[in-house]
This record gives sequence, structure tokens and C-alpha cells, in this order.
Amino acid sequence: MIAQTKHFALTLCILGIVSANGLSGQHLTLSNPHNQARQPEVVELSLSEVRQHVPNIEQTIAENALTHEKLGTQLYASPNSATPDKLLIAVQVPTGGRLEIDFVPNNGSTQSEPLVFGREAPERRDDFAWENKYVTYRVYGPALEATGEITSGIDVWSKRVPNFVIDSFYKHDAEGQRIHNPKLSYHVDDGVGLDSYLVGPTRGCGGTGVLSGGKLWVSKNYTHLKQLSSGPVRFEFELTYAPWNANGVEVTETKRITLDAGSRMNKIQSTFTFAGAPTIDAAAGLAVHTGADFEQLEGGHILSVWDTPQDPTAGRISTGIIASPSQQPSVMRLDPNGLLVFHVHSGESFTYYAGSGWSKADMPTQKSWDSYLTTALEQIQQPVQVRWQDARVKHTKGKQ
Repeated sequence: MIAQTKHFALTLCILGIVSANGLSGQHLTLSNPHNQARQPEVVELSLSEVRQHVPNIEQTIAENALTHEKLGTQLYASPNSATPDKLLIAVQVPTGGRLEIDFVPNNGSTQSEPLVFGREAPERRDDFAWENKYVTYRVYGPALEATGEITSGIDVWSKRVPNFVIDSFYKHDAEGQRIHNPKLSYHVDDGVGLDSYLVGPTRGCGGTGVLSGGKLWVSKNYTHLKQLSSGPVRFEFELTYAPWNANGVEVTETKRITLDAGSRMNKIQSTFTFAGAPTIDAAAGLAVHTGADFEQLEGGHILSVWDTPQDPTAGRISTGIIASPSQQPSVMRLDPNGLLVFHVHSGESFTYYAGSGWSKADMPTQKSWDSYLTTALEQIQQPVQVRWQDARVKHTKGKQ
């Protein structure tokens, strides 16, 4: 979860060890700042601040204080940090309520369950795919480009079960090709899901380009990939694209993509560098295939597509883009894409969120998808509340 510290105060309540009176463990309270339901999210805390209250954080397990359910945690190094500087916790805070978390000693046998996964797929010409238990995405690299399949759009795979599917999809597809059995293709729904999303020359689910002269100028496949975090709570990597001509201006792009546990939305930070122009109009887009419904929500801060899959029996695929609240993009429909357009200088980053759902899973209607996107924006704007408090004070006063 990205905290908007300019506009919203964060409070954290972690109660330290009080060995003198027999109490042990650390306690954390996260509060919902409004009365609407929150979706699963990852809370991001400063590790240096946490260590002041939980000095042994590496030797603890986070659990729901009421149910004792183990919560996913990760010591995370920000892209510009050589060592971990954040504590990530995968949570779902109740509607209008609080989530009480205990930090209990880890006996060494318990590790956080992997909640995210991703890898390069050399068996499919260096595809790079990543997922959590709700969504799966992929992008295309130079080996595929060499075959003539060129796109810098982001692909979507649809699934209806909370499983990782990357390995099984590629394995079954390769076996189907080996024995000439088309039913094993990942383009066929096997009860788990399928790939029925056509990227082609479109931006897919969150790809980028440069808008100039009424045309969208786009790169080829990524040329370099750097993996930054592999979980268990956050998956993050960086893509670099070779220079390309954008209507007379040579541009390059670096794109950082982050997928957290529980979220359908990739956080994407894109940075274009260029010379020969003071600024460019950088665009992030969604494919709008024939028969799809395209909407603008929340004053253009959200674009939503209720899209048509390649296989007409595969229901509907929903995609969406959310602009970071600090950004002020314009909206443009330039077939076959809907675009958020950011006016940027060379080296200036812009941030947005892009994700997907499936009508045959838990996004049965366009209304349910639009509601998801609206709530996601609200959570970005209003992160959970945090407050520090001494354990001895809380236990003196009694339960709140």
C-alpha cells in the first residue's frame, strides 16, 4: 500500500515486550479510516521505526491477535536501498474497524507462505510472467521479438482458483505441442483458467507509449530485465526498452512494476528519457477490443474496460488503470486503446496502477469491476491509520 503522507496522517500501535510483568510479544493495531470495506492490501512500515519497538523483528511471526492466523510479512529493500528498509505486512482491515496483530517468537520452523511468484520462461522464448493468488500477467522479451512477435503491451491470464499457474500453464502447453494435443494449450480453459487476452499491437493492461501528432509511438519488446523483489509479499522488477523514434524524438523507457499480495493492481512507475524536445506526452493505456465497453470514472482518474476475450466462451475480461492521486493526467481514446496521458520532462517519472479481473471468477459484472477500481483508488488515498503506544499503558488501561 502506498502511503500518501502529504494528505493523510499515519498512526501505528506496536506494543513492546514487557518481561517484568510476564507479558511477551509485540502488538500492532491497524485502523480503517472510513466505513467502507477495504480490499486485501500490503501495509508498508519504516523498518528503522519498527525496530525501535520490535528490535527482534527478524525472529518474529505476525499473526491476527484474535484468530491467530499467520500474516504474510517481508523485510523489503526499496529500489534505492542496499539493505531492507521497510516491513511489509499482508492484511485486510475490517470495515470501519481495526486489525489487531501480535508479533510472536518464531521457533525457526515457520516461514511466510509465498503470496507472489514470477519468473522468466526460457521454454517460451524469454516471456516474463508474474502473479499472486488473484491475477497473472506477462511481458515479452528479445527472444520473442526475434521471431517477429513484437509488443510492449502487458498480457493478462485469467484464473478462477487461488493457485499459482505460471509453471503449470507453460508445462501443459509445452506438452500439448509435443504430443500435438491442442486441449493442453493454455489458450483452452481447463477449469483453472486460460490465456484468452489478445495483446498484439495494443497496450494490453498498462503498456505505455508516446503520444505525438495524433499517433501513439511505442517501443518493441523489453531488452533488459532486473528483478528487485521475489516475495513472499511483494514481487517487483524493472524493464528497460531500447531507444525508439517517437515522431522525430528518440526516447528510452525504464518501467518498474510492483505486484503485492492480495491486489489485482500492478503499481507501475515509468520514466522516459529523451533529447530534442522540452517535454513529451507519455501515455499509459488499456486495450479496447471490438465489442468492449470503455468508461472513465472518478473524473478521469480511473479508466475501466469491460473487454471481450479471444474465445467468446471465456466470459468477459475486465481491465483498469488508476492514476496516482498526485498525478493529473488527461484522458484520450485512440483506438484500439484508452489512454491516460502524462505531460513529462526527460527523466521525470509518472505512476499509475493497472490490473484485471474475470467474469468467470470473482468479477461477474462490469459494476463489480468498477466498484473494485473505485475502492482501490480510495485505499490509495486513505491508507490504514497507525499509532504508537507503550504496552504497559495499554494493559494498565485495559482493552480498548
